[in-house]
Amino acid sequence: MSAAFTPEELDALRGYGLLAADADLVAMAGEDRLAAAEAKAAEAWEASSPRKGVELAQAALAESAYCPAALTLLSLFVARDLPERVRLLKLAFSAGTAALGARIDAEAGKLGESPRGLAYLEARQHYASALSVSGDRAAAFGHWREVMRLDPADPSRARLDFADALVDAGENAEAGALLARFADADARAAYAKALIAFRANGAGAAADAALDTALTANGFVPAYLVGDRKPPKTAPLSVEPGSRDEAIVVGVNAAKAWSATPGAVAWLKERRRRATM
Repeated sequence: MSAAFTPEELDALRGYGLLAADADLVAMAGEDRLAAAEAKAAEAWEASSPRKGVELAQAALAESAYCPAALTLLSLFVARDLPERVRLLKLAFSAGTAALGARIDAEAGKLGESPRGLAYLEARQHYASALSVSGDRAAAFGHWREVMRLDPADPSRARLDFADALVDAGENAEAGALLARFADADARAAYAKALIAFRANGAGAAADAALDTALTANGFVPAYLVGDRKPPKTAPLSVEPGSRDEAIVVGVNAAKAWSATPGAVAWLKERRRRATM
């Protein structure tokens, strides 16, 4: 166990009721306690309801506070606002950093191949997303780049959040290079690639082909990008390819970039019209 929680973070855990005043942090750092916490956290993510998931995540943290998967889940279902979600995800990042210690650097390049490493990467990418939404773009991009460095295979699929944030920031070249590394059939990647192509040269053969690919991947998406439908404030946690839930995820993450790109929404409307003729 390397760097543990700071005193401020320990106070935060106690304030959330996630760490008893007499908790034995040394025992919690032991392999048996940490493994038991990870098993409960895995159950929490598979729970039949958010309430049950929260209960299991709290039980996991009673075993060991160094369980990033449990803290990540709580950030999704317990946080009352964005600042609180950022605080919980910072705790998740710190927990994962402490649990892995020197393994983070020793296993760089393939960190997500172990369940503990994958939980760390997932916590860190969620932390990056929350920072980005809160306006701390520089810090968010730093965390995303580290996630991609620590496991370029990207088992946590951080590239999708990262690419959307890059496009939103106008960093089209980096976003395009990132997405080009993967053979994604994901609608979210497809719509990002289409917008990047449109920003590069406007409507034309390349951009039209990219958008047609995106429309084939999920035809529900345009309604959320052109304003026919308003996506909810919170995107679904899991989606099926081609589903309306997947379209909501694209809308939540990409609508701002599309509306901010001159001519993009009109182009999308026209390509959608042609696709339905």
